[in-house]
Amino acid sequence: MNYKAMKEMLKPCPFCGGEAYLEKSHRAFINGKTTKVTFVRCLKCNARSSRENIADYGHSSCSTEAELKVISMWNRRYDGS
Repeated sequence: MNYKAMKEMLKPCPFCGGEAYLEKSHRAFINGKTTKVTFVRCLKCNARSSRENIADYGHSSCSTEAELKVISMWNRRYDGS
């Protein structure tokens, strides 16, 4: 899946309705190590999803699985039922 298709899967921010952005960081510090993570951030209010450590998927050069997971987390909404 390409980046454009993944971006189109993102729902607006659940807090302000702003545009969401799939972001990667190469300098996250997790468990005493610098690692590469991905997460979703709102461009309007700066809310963000949980970070997903790309290295946890066993192939740090391919982050599609991690990106799909953070998109799924971001898109999940509480339905009150």
